[in-house]
This record gives sequence, structure tokens and C-alpha cells, in this order.
Amino acid sequence: MRYFNPSTDASAFILDHYTGVGEVLAIHQLDHVFYLFNRQLRVKRGALFSLDDAKNNDLIFVGSPSENLTLADIPGSREFVFQRLDSGPRNGDLAVLNVHPLPGEPKLFLATPANQATVEDYAVVTLTPGLDPTRSILILAGNSTFGTQAAVEYVCREDSIKELLRRLNVSKVSDLKPFEALLHVKIAHGVPVMTDLISVRNRGN
Repeated sequence: MRYFNPSTDASAFILDHYTGVGEVLAIHQLDHVFYLFNRQLRVKRGALFSLDDAKNNDLIFVGSPSENLTLADIPGSREFVFQRLDSGPRNGDLAVLNVHPLPGEPKLFLATPANQATVEDYAVVTLTPGLDPTRSILILAGNSTFGTQAAVEYVCREDSIKELLRRLNVSKVSDLKPFEALLHVKIAHGVPVMTDLISVRNRGN
């Protein structure tokens, strides 16, 4: 199994009846939070997503844009962007590109190499307006399935949300504007054990 490459796999059979364990646990966590707020969460596979969904709903995308190919058609991350490296010793690995690094920040954030057991990952939390500006899109994505799980767990914890709002200088949730946040995740035996917020960006619409 490998990732779909549209330039060479256009007519190839696509095996799409699987998902990562981190995404499964992430959806369970989100569903629990929605239940606590007496709200329902409708889960839909990315392959079945339509642009009408983006126009008519608030959306939460769970998983990297390298797998959620539909994210290419809607507004997404602009400051912390997933990018597959095409040269160097990590050629082919997925990284997070820091488009406008702040002083002291690296240009790229690289997780554990793909050929090793994952012990470190990076994840992105992005809140952006939808195709209909009255709607919102939340993107929760890691380099790996474990990073995605960590991103979802981060936004589902009250202490994490308080930290995020503090870093964004937001005192009331109603004042929250579009933003992007980068998380560093430590992983042990396939479980995210520590997640740190390492950088945030406020962004315009």
C-alpha cells in the first residue's frame, strides 16, 4: 500500500476501505465532545465529500491533506502547509512547511522518518471560513495517524483550549477569528503521550 499519486495512478484501482487507527480514535473523541454539548456529529468519508457539503455545513476535516485530497478544493492552511519532500536525505517524507517563520523558527518541521517507528510528529489545527463565509472549517491533521489523533485530542481538552485562546490573545470564544496552530507530538508505542503548542498564527479571512 502507498499514497495515491494522481500523475501516475489516475487509472489504478484505489483501495479505500481502510483508515488509520488515530483517525478512528479521533472521531470517537469528537463524537463524545459533541454528545456532551447535546449536538450530533455526522461522519462522512472524504471520498464521498462534495462541494455542496462545504457550502451548506460547518466542517471538521480529520487527517492530513495528503490523504484528504478534497482539501485541495477548499480553503485550507496557509501558514503551516503539508508538503512532501522531493530531494535530500528525507526525500519522499511528509513535512510541515513553515511558510512565514518567526525569528528562531525552522522552515520545515519533520517527524520521525517514514521507515522508523514513529516517536515524534507534528500536527496542524486550522480554523478557516468555508466556501460560504458564514460557515467554518476546522482542519485537524498530523503527518501520521498518531499526529492526527493528538490534534483532535488537543482541541477536545479544556486545558488545551484555554492555552490556545491565551496564545491567540482571545478572552472570549465569540471573539475567535481564523487561525493556524502547530503542535509537536511525542509518541510511545503508537500512543500520543505529550502534545505541545509550539506556534500560532492569527490570519485574516
